Amino acid sequence: MNTTQDQQAGSTFALLLRAAFQLVFSFVIWGGLLFLSAGGLAWRRCWLHIGLWIITFAVNAVVLLMLNRDVVSARLKPKWSSERADTILLIFFLPVTLAVPVVARLDAVRCGWSSLPLWTIYPGIALHAAGDALLLWTMIVNPFLEKTVRVQTERGHHVITTGPYAIVRHPMYLDVVLVFLAVPLVLGSAWTFAPVVAM
Repeated sequence: MNTTQDQQAGSTFALLLRAAFQLVFSFVIWGGLLFLSAGGLAWRRCWLHIGLWIITFAVNAVVLLMLNRDVVSARLKPKWSSERADTILLIFFLPVTLAVPVVARLDAVRCGWSSLPLWTIYPGIALHAAGDALLLWTMIVNPFLEKTVRVQTERGHHVITTGPYAIVRHPMYLDVVLVFLAVPLVLGSAWTFAPVVAM
């Protein structure tokens, strides 16, 4: 009994460690692009933006480890799809995604091309929270939600029709839309909607 519990604790710790590593790696890149675009760390809206992402990531990790740890394990494994369409999509998607923090910093801090009022933070937080709640719900109800698209015959893969899937066919895409639409509002940059809409 104790051996099984020790193994589960070790497995949980290993998953948390991998999740923390991915979080740090992602935010070194994202935060670096945000702050280095203008040089300096004195941007309060940016710190709010980063804090929002870190908090929701941490909450999601804890909840999913309790309710659907298989999805956490699957999504933390480095995988890439063999589908040509996925490769083409990544070629376009990655640079546009990385343009989001660069455009936001240049617009909101360095060049001042546009200016969104402080109150836009609140609908931004609401959109982020809604998108993240949908993401968490999606990951709880779908045990097959890996990073890549494949039919998981070894796990009895079938179409999920419960939870958010009863409302929308691809809820994960919808939550990404909501979360990224929040970014320009929180950071105060109207021009950032350009790469976000392109995404």
